[in-house]
Amino acid sequence: MNIQQSSKLPFEELIAESFEGVTGDWHHELCKRGLQNYVDVGWPGAKNESWKYTNLNKLGSHSFSIAKDYSTAIPEDMIIPLDCPRLVLVNGVFNSELSDQKLLPEGIALTPLANLSDYQKTFFDDLRLGKEIKYALPLASLNTAMFSDALVLELAEGTELSSPIHIISIGSGSQITFAPRIVVNVGKEAKLDVIESHVGASSGMYFSNSVVQFNLQDGAKVGHYKLQNESNESFHISLTKVLIKERAIYDNFTISLGGILSRNEIQAHITGSGAECCVNGTYLGAGSQHIDNTTLIEHIAEGSCSREVFKGVLGDRARGVFQGKILVHPDAQKTDGYQMNRAMLLSDQAEINSKPELEIYADDVRCSHGATVGELEEEHIFYLRARGIDRERARRMLIGAYISDAIDEIRNTGIRSSIQGVAENWLKHNLYEKK
Repeated sequence: MNIQQSSKLPFEELIAESFEGVTGDWHHELCKRGLQNYVDVGWPGAKNESWKYTNLNKLGSHSFSIAKDYSTAIPEDMIIPLDCPRLVLVNGVFNSELSDQKLLPEGIALTPLANLSDYQKTFFDDLRLGKEIKYALPLASLNTAMFSDALVLELAEGTELSSPIHIISIGSGSQITFAPRIVVNVGKEAKLDVIESHVGASSGMYFSNSVVQFNLQDGAKVGHYKLQNESNESFHISLTKVLIKERAIYDNFTISLGGILSRNEIQAHITGSGAECCVNGTYLGAGSQHIDNTTLIEHIAEGSCSREVFKGVLGDRARGVFQGKILVHPDAQKTDGYQMNRAMLLSDQAEINSKPELEIYADDVRCSHGATVGELEEEHIFYLRARGIDRERARRMLIGAYISDAIDEIRNTGIRSSIQGVAENWLKHNLYEKK
């Protein structure tokens, strides 16, 4: 494949190498399209508004190789501890030995990339690559150019699963890059909970560039819970693309803990009336971590609603970014949208950049947004100390309560309890002992 351009982009030389694992004309053409879009859009920089607060120069300057080792052990201490079927990717490739595909309940199908039907192949086109430079997705295009395997799940119409499906993406190795690709299609009136864990099996530096797509047909209900808990030296960039049709409900919660730089981007497109979209999360940062949560909730149909609440705690020199946009189209009358980001800074050197945004082209809507930044209130600490609680314990209680309030947005009680435990463990080891 030869695409002419004036200068090399980061990872461009690796793309040709990644094509060695590509089989089939369809996959090859899709990769070519992703590469072309990546070349057209270019590497994101300060002039790209959606990347203004997240500098990728350090990532782009590193020398990585394509991951070729797809075997490791599951780091059990880093994932959400739930007894449910697991589907495991190691360095972006499905690992059948670590997975429980034989335990998948009736009504849900896992299809290998090489066996996709023509209909299933259309799922990969929903990124709208190259159609609007305004909403260009350069890293998602890079994923499309480089992914060698994909996890494709379909839940049959009317099927309701009582147990979640746990998808685990493991990074294992140093100075490697890989591109996990996950597609979940949920049939009409079907119900599914998905846990998505991104974890590191080693302490080395690597780059995980993930794309996850959810397609919710009419009346479908999806709970999607993401844990990002990778190596402290790793880079994690992800896009979650969601299509929500009539009366469908998408309920998301993301908890970001690991990585020297992480960006969780969610784009939800509500195309059917009566649909709901909840995008919530919490982010915990220490040291020199950089955590970016960027969202776009697009209301296209009449009578839909969305809710978005993020809460974060940042200590040391950690930096957080929240960019959230609610976009209401002219035909999306009677839209109800709410957006809020709250951040607690535990250090004078910690920083948060918040950019909530409303873009509304309809006149019969109810939309609001906001952002707050604060620190631990001395009067609250004094109140607890006056009741015999020492300062450090008071500090821990206030931070824990703040994060618990965010986690309470999770509707599934079992998953909520498990994520609460993960958050408490991280706080214990990274923030509680720091003054």
